[in-house]
Amino acid sequence: MTSKTNLVFITALAGYVLGRSVELSAYQQILSYLISVFVFTTIFPSMLLFRFERLKISKKPLFASLFLNFVFSPLYAFLVFRIVQDETMSLSLASLLLMPVPSMNAMYVLISGGALELSVSLMTLNFLMGIALYPILLSLLTGIHGIEINIFQIVRSLLVVIVLPIILGQMIGKFATPSREIISRLTEISLNALVFTVFFSKAEFVHPSSFLVQFPYSAAFILGAIILSEVISWIMRIPKAEHLSYVFVSAGKNNSTVIAILTLSLSPIYAVYVMFHQFIQIFLLLMYARIKAEKII
Repeated sequence: MTSKTNLVFITALAGYVLGRSVELSAYQQILSYLISVFVFTTIFPSMLLFRFERLKISKKPLFASLFLNFVFSPLYAFLVFRIVQDETMSLSLASLLLMPVPSMNAMYVLISGGALELSVSLMTLNFLMGIALYPILLSLLTGIHGIEINIFQIVRSLLVVIVLPIILGQMIGKFATPSREIISRLTEISLNALVFTVFFSKAEFVHPSSFLVQFPYSAAFILGAIILSEVISWIMRIPKAEHLSYVFVSAGKNNSTVIAILTLSLSPIYAVYVMFHQFIQIFLLLMYARIKAEKII
């Protein structure tokens, strides 16, 4: 897990350093095509594992996850638009906060000792609801703050990077389903290729100081969601294993999917801020998972 996290950091840094050393203006179109390919190959492998007939739900964790993802997260996104001065950063963060379920959710649950089968079911329901509500919530938030965004491009991107892979994954999965190890490896390779290409192609627009500016906003959301989940679990008397089945689904966001959506519908530059958030998210959720592995609520 730690080695995979380090690889993402190294990949981003390598892309940034190399991108600052090479003139790329003549190759931006080719790099955009490459980004689109890596976007699809990053999302598609995991869609082969979706099985709607395997859903197993517990009401209290479901309620908690839905509240955190579709009440707390949009409210925090609204606050981000209010207080973050950089429009690119605020739009990137707000867009990210509206898409639940981190791709590394299963690993966090396993490390912390949560109920994996329940977590997968919660992940599926929250992710599908997130897809349905994403364009509506994003359009509402941007409209309130006077930011113009082509919502039809967002919907088209959702169809390309999520709906189409789900359909293809369900069709192909009936005949052959690769092992989780193979799917994990393919996703890891594609994600690192995507991260490298984004930072490589947009290195001239990436300012390291932006990471320091963004850090408190990203960290505050993740820690706030964790603390709120602890309070909810205490009030509702949710057992530790069930608590850990939903907390990562809610405190973590699906960075890869949002990178895909923003890259295809707006510009790869937005993906940079999503990657900043991903680095912070991986670090904080991994720390929390290791702490919970030894501590009972």
